[in-house]
Amino acid sequence: MRALGGVAPYAPGVIIRPWLIAVLLSGAVAGCTEGSPTVPATPADLAASAAAAAPVPGLSLPADPLTPLVPAPDEVPAGMVPLLTGSGGRDAAAIAGYSSDATAARAALAEHGFSNAYVAQYADPASPRVLSVVVVRFATPEGATADLDGDVAGGSGELVQAPTIGSASQLRRQPLPGGGELLTLRFRKDATTWLLAYGDRPTADVEVAVRLGRLLAGRA
Repeated sequence: MRALGGVAPYAPGVIIRPWLIAVLLSGAVAGCTEGSPTVPATPADLAASAAAAAPVPGLSLPADPLTPLVPAPDEVPAGMVPLLTGSGGRDAAAIAGYSSDATAARAALAEHGFSNAYVAQYADPASPRVLSVVVVRFATPEGATADLDGDVAGGSGELVQAPTIGSASQLRRQPLPGGGELLTLRFRKDATTWLLAYGDRPTADVEVAVRLGRLLAGRA
């Protein structure tokens, strides 16, 4: 979230974007500072993060009205399991808390007509693959458009050519410290926005992000 009404920035340099691998340690799914993602940089960090997150095979994501708008355990790549403590419904305060300026972020959410949100997190215990999806529903398509426009304008990394997902979308790629790659797919349909972040080593498969994005947008 960066612009109010899609016109003026509410706080220069304040954007919400994913941390991907750090999600395994902290349960957060988005950061809010310019520059590179803050992530553990070594294989040891990744292993410790996965152990701390304690993924439990065979369990479903927490129930919520928005649960159908995130990938179910049988829809993610084979081997990935849900991180239950980091998944579930979120209110505006929780989403704003993923920002470096929670007060400004919460004001922007309110201005855009925030309704409710849901976070889904997955990891592969046998590899560095991680997946985070944040879905946010707004009161109107205009509010969702303003929110997505701010995120897209403040995105970092290399733009990747990909089919449009939903009403509007943007896909970016950036390297992860210590090796690996992070894909971030932002998209909107009607009054709902998504941030899908997928990380893997040595590269993250664009087709995975696009497939999941199409699947979710088709349900909105």
